[in-house]
Amino acid sequence: MPDKFRGRLLNLLLSFYNSQNNRSSFLEEEFFEDSEYQRIYRKIYFSIFRNLGFIERVLKEHTRNLNDKKAKSLLVLGASQIFFMDDIPDYACINETVKLAPTGLKKFINATLRNIARNKETLILSYSIKENFPDWFVQRWRDFFANDNELDNFLINLNKSPEFYSINLDTLTPESYTQNTNHSYPMDLASFYIPMLTQNAKPASILDACAAPGGKTLILSHLHTDAKVTALEKSSKRFDILEYNMQKYDAENVKIINKDFLNFDLKDEEKFEMILLDAPCTGLGTIKRHPEIRWLRTKKDIKKMSSYQKKFLNKASQLVTQKGFILYSVCSLEAEEGIDIINTFIDSNPNFKIVTPDFHFIPSDFLCGKFYYTLPHKSFTDGFFASLLQKTA
Repeated sequence: MPDKFRGRLLNLLLSFYNSQNNRSSFLEEEFFEDSEYQRIYRKIYFSIFRNLGFIERVLKEHTRNLNDKKAKSLLVLGASQIFFMDDIPDYACINETVKLAPTGLKKFINATLRNIARNKETLILSYSIKENFPDWFVQRWRDFFANDNELDNFLINLNKSPEFYSINLDTLTPESYTQNTNHSYPMDLASFYIPMLTQNAKPASILDACAAPGGKTLILSHLHTDAKVTALEKSSKRFDILEYNMQKYDAENVKIINKDFLNFDLKDEEKFEMILLDAPCTGLGTIKRHPEIRWLRTKKDIKKMSSYQKKFLNKASQLVTQKGFILYSVCSLEAEEGIDIINTFIDSNPNFKIVTPDFHFIPSDFLCGKFYYTLPHKSFTDGFFASLLQKTA
């Protein structure tokens, strides 16, 4: 692998550790190319963040202190390859990492990584899935599950690569993943089935409040072909992606608008019969795809997003017609962002009711009572929450 690829990984790790006090500012680099080198690069990236707790613990056992963030980043980069990249020899993992080190750190990095490589088999026996998630996250889910075995199964599945499908837009059915075509859209099944919750409704007008990149918009467009769909997106960059996808997949009944949902107003006679509110959230349900998120989010972030989501849902309630529907969803399984939001809203708005999902359209493992709730170790998907609400008066 050319040094520039490992160099980019090193810079990402430096960014991660340098933003420890504000880790929400760290962003995963997007990989638009798909060369052999890029695939190796992605594999190392995922190995790092899926196993960072284990790696950092091993480094603490082999070094006196790691206050030097450059040294720590180099060792994490090298150790992740030694432990989890079977297709790269240990000596190559070490040598390529040492090449990236400044002169004053080369001997230290080389000696530490060689020591780890010698003890690799013994060290890997001490691996625990729980150490690869923040303590607060593990404790929350320990309280949720009945026993430790199910907790481990949940965490193990979260640490695996996600499964993607291609959604046939002509038949609205999931198929084995293929490269993008004009008739199929790549999607996680948990995301696909959310707009399918509206299959029994017949809205004439639909608003997708936070639409980009547009997967759910496309499903709604093809599911409700006679409806006029309005898709909002606040971010200019994401709006461009949304526009591209609507054009590529010939979503002719979709009108897209570059505007913030919270500042979007209409006359009463122009309200929507259905609103999809795929609300901003912590994204903690997408750990399979974005393993770094577990290390970037905190309990405070969940509380902060919950407050934000309540504003979005209240806004949606003002824009939906009588007898109309709101489909609320988040890519998070945290109660504060899902079940609690809906229950609080219903308590405060007796003119709304929860519509129980139709079991004929949705796999039973994707449901929990009257809510859509995809636990990854049961659904083998990302973790999503959704609830379909109807305005009764």
